[in-house]
Amino acid sequence: MVREMVMVQVGQCGNQIGRRFWMELVQEAASQGGFDAAMSALFRNVDTRYEPAIELDAGSLLASLRARAILVDTEEGVVSETRRHPILGDLFEETQVITDVGGAGNNWARGYASYGPKFQPRVEAALRKAVEACDSPQAFFLVYSVGGGTGSGLGSSVLELLRDIYPDLCRFNVAVYPSADYEDVITGPYNAVLATKCLTEASDCVIPLENRALLDYRARQAGLGASQLPDGIGAGFDGINDVIAQLLSHLTAGARYPGGLNMDLNEITTNLVPFQRLHYLTASFSPLISCNRSNLDKGIIDSKREHRIFLEACATTSKLVTTYAKTSQTSSNRALACALFVRGEAASANVIHASNCLRPSLKLPRWNPDGLKMGLCRVPPLGATSAVLCLKNSPSIAQNFDTLKNRFNKLYKVKAMLHHYTQVVDSTVFEDAINDLEGVIECYKSADLNAPNFHV
Repeated sequence: MVREMVMVQVGQCGNQIGRRFWMELVQEAASQGGFDAAMSALFRNVDTRYEPAIELDAGSLLASLRARAILVDTEEGVVSETRRHPILGDLFEETQVITDVGGAGNNWARGYASYGPKFQPRVEAALRKAVEACDSPQAFFLVYSVGGGTGSGLGSSVLELLRDIYPDLCRFNVAVYPSADYEDVITGPYNAVLATKCLTEASDCVIPLENRALLDYRARQAGLGASQLPDGIGAGFDGINDVIAQLLSHLTAGARYPGGLNMDLNEITTNLVPFQRLHYLTASFSPLISCNRSNLDKGIIDSKREHRIFLEACATTSKLVTTYAKTSQTSSNRALACALFVRGEAASANVIHASNCLRPSLKLPRWNPDGLKMGLCRVPPLGATSAVLCLKNSPSIAQNFDTLKNRFNKLYKVKAMLHHYTQVVDSTVFEDAINDLEGVIECYKSADLNAPNFHV
């Protein structure tokens, strides 16, 4: 039985990603003749001729689709654009949209401590309505950036609310982190560190992404260097949001479509999170699929080609977070656990052969030698006949957090911009957040050899 998921998209970045993701799903569903079980995982089908609208079961003819989503922002601009979209506008009812006109001013404290309590009654009502519309809810997907104020602060507040009122439902985050060499918000390190503490404490699983790595991936899709993108870095956001939409589609495919080795979101957390606080998964996938999807790969699916796609999906260059030069290839290949999700026309025997070839290079710890899991979904992604998504719970993420900590400390050492935060929250939240991040870093550095020693 297909179990439902609810998407919660927060802030400008989260809602822009959400727009591309829902377009991805609408395109996937375009060839369906009716409302099937796969669509019901993330859509409702309603008959609007009645008031209130009648919910139609899987197997019925398509009437009016409604996305299982909640759109939250402290400004109206991006959400209003989505609701005016000629294809996506009808997917969202008024009760699914929660906005304001002020904005969080790139300040985690305003998003968390000001807008969090202000929005809580409306967010809670929208969440309850979304869950009540599910027959068997499985998880919440939260998508937002942690560099600005709304995503980091209000997103943290919504995540904590979900933990409190739905503790038994999986909370799965996709969080976009600011890059060290490309950051358009000066307070980004503050916001990211403060949001990371909440992600560590309240989320079941987090896939961190970085703007620079996403931009490089998008440039490879176009066959260009990052600096050669025709409209510059700023205009590349639509492209990198499309990359994230592909990732989300691939990640949820196993819960939506049939397959011999499907793995749903609860199984991902069970298999890839051996220690509760160490739940940050690095993502990479192959092949590079053009954003215009006009170059459908119709090549023959054989074992050699599948093996090449597997190697590309696990390569450091395919990661959607920055890989630092001082991190050796051996170190970056270390993983506490790893999962490979295959979509498309792939033979099970070829998938097993490719995974057996990859296993020695994954450098799994001695306490988890069988930490490689496989998922196989028969329905291919848009623009390709097969694709592989690799998720690793890797100690190499500690280097990314180390870099974030150093950027935070440069600001915090001279108390730069701090007064904007302490007008709203106590300064102790900064010490708590950086200490928590340091704890996660140290645990990741030791966990590939020994079980980490957590302090309760």
